[in-house]
Amino acid sequence: MLRMNKNIKFTLLSVGLLLLLILAYSNHFNNGFYFDDSHTILSNESIRDLSNAWSFFTDATTFSSLPANQAYRPMVTLMNAFDYWVAGGLDPFYFHLSIFFWYIVQLVLMFFFFKKILDLSFDNHPFVPVISLFLVGFYGLHTANAETINYIISRSDSFSTMCVIASFVLFQQKAPRKYYLYLLPLVIGIWTKQTGVMFVPLFFLYILLFEEDFSWRDTKTKLWLSKTIATAKTTLPALMIGFTLFVINQFVFTPSSTVSSNTTVSKWDYFMTQWYIITHYLSNFLLPMDLSADPDFAVITDFFDPRILTGLVEVVAMLLLTLYSFKSRKLKGVGFGLLWFFVALLPSSSFVPLYQIANDHRTFFPYVGLVLAIGTMVCFIAIRNEKFIRENQLIKPSVLLYVALILGLYSFGTYQRNEIWSSREALWYDVTQKSPNNGRGHMNYGLTKMEKGEYNLALRCFNKASSLIPRYSYLHINMGILNNAMGRTADAEASFILAQNYDKNNPEVYYHYANWLLGKNRIDEAKKNVDQALVLSPAHSSAKSLLAMIISKGANTLTAQATDAVENPSADKYINLSLAYYKKGLFIKAIEACNKALEINPKLPIAYNNMCSALNQLKRWEEAEAACLKAVELDANYQLAKNNLRWAQTELRKDN
Repeated sequence: MLRMNKNIKFTLLSVGLLLLLILAYSNHFNNGFYFDDSHTILSNESIRDLSNAWSFFTDATTFSSLPANQAYRPMVTLMNAFDYWVAGGLDPFYFHLSIFFWYIVQLVLMFFFFKKILDLSFDNHPFVPVISLFLVGFYGLHTANAETINYIISRSDSFSTMCVIASFVLFQQKAPRKYYLYLLPLVIGIWTKQTGVMFVPLFFLYILLFEEDFSWRDTKTKLWLSKTIATAKTTLPALMIGFTLFVINQFVFTPSSTVSSNTTVSKWDYFMTQWYIITHYLSNFLLPMDLSADPDFAVITDFFDPRILTGLVEVVAMLLLTLYSFKSRKLKGVGFGLLWFFVALLPSSSFVPLYQIANDHRTFFPYVGLVLAIGTMVCFIAIRNEKFIRENQLIKPSVLLYVALILGLYSFGTYQRNEIWSSREALWYDVTQKSPNNGRGHMNYGLTKMEKGEYNLALRCFNKASSLIPRYSYLHINMGILNNAMGRTADAEASFILAQNYDKNNPEVYYHYANWLLGKNRIDEAKKNVDQALVLSPAHSSAKSLLAMIISKGANTLTAQATDAVENPSADKYINLSLAYYKKGLFIKAIEACNKALEINPKLPIAYNNMCSALNQLKRWEEAEAACLKAVELDANYQLAKNNLRWAQTELRKDN
């Protein structure tokens, strides 16, 4: 009966934590698409058709409509396409529901993962299940994780982390280990985000510490060597698959247009700055009060900067604690957890400079290790004081109250972060407050004001952004849109052209300029720009829709122009109509329009020239020569006609 009571209590605690998790995230399911969601989901035509799922695994361009962001992450594209299919469109609710479901799966797997490590460390002590459960609750409700769960495209972080933990849990079971089934989540994790390959070094550490029972107390060199070799043998299948997949992903499937690192920053300066960034991550782990959706950290170049030195001291202290923990079997979870934190951070905090120095959604994977480290220490202290805990009747309720308070505070923080993510205005206002030197934050906050018609406030925000990021193409796109809304036509066009000058390989600069040109009835220029956008990004759904509008409007304009020429005939109208037909590639109709113009005025050299140009395009060289000779006869100085005549005669000589 006592055992049944314990099981019931444990079940009730589990259900209570699940309900608290659902409550904490209850206000996030309708939060919108932000940041990179725009080009990976909103304008990405590839996710509109789930039947093309195989192409996600063979063509990295399906990941994003922006060439520079086309990473090979087929599982992310597949999940986005599936959610789009289920939702029947771009409804963020279904995307968030899917992400949250896999988050719960991850937490369940984390329980078994933590429990196994703590059981190995503390000989299946009865405290382990409850402590493991509360560790999972702490991680699941941690406010910092709301940055990842709310950011839809950051499902790459959450799902790949789940895959890493799934690989560990499967390995911890006999049958999956025997048949190497634990490698399947590894493959899926790397296909989700390349950070999944970090399972391999973590796996090596796990085998060495918990399977081979490595300890500094092993003073014999042969023992160290034998344990290391045994660990390497066990790790080898994961190493081979992980390394092979990573190389194929990076060097076979990743397009050359993809920008994966910031070459303008010194590798050493970036790495050194990460020591300071680690202090930021640790601070947010303990007290997540400084979370920002778009931090404004800058590279620090002075080694003796106090921020760098403080970070270095913290890193060294953590590494020394790690080494110390390896002396005792019961404390290995501390060292393993701390190393997990560092290993999981390596993809973004090493010698490969990224454009964003820091981002709070990057800690989702590393924080698993910190939670394990703290949990191991808590377990160690609790078991060491077990007698005191069992004899003192006030300890259990006091501990439960303290744990409930901690979880409640983090839950409240998560709920509040969800509120900040509930609207673009709230999110970007928070960024301007937390990251005042982030020009993109000021620009995006200005966008929310522009949408509300508060143009002067939007302009102030854009000007602030311009002082921080003067060459940012998106800023000039938005400045063009704002200037147009304020009736500043010349300034608007200048902004769009400036955006193109700063970022010629960005399809957005051509798409938005084309959209503006269409509004000004400059059809041909609009089509030229939207065509360029689609050359750079063939799956840009918004550009495709705009092209259809341009073609439709161009056809209507041409029809109206032709109708006007018939109903109110004049030589000039037919000449203009011939030019319009020519630009559309309708060369026969262009010739017909020239003949109509000549019926009204037989001595128009431009009519003969236009006819000659159309005939040249049709490769009717003799007729073209005759038309151009007539044009030159009427106007001996007509250079364009002479050029067209030379073209026709050159081709005639080739034929002879």
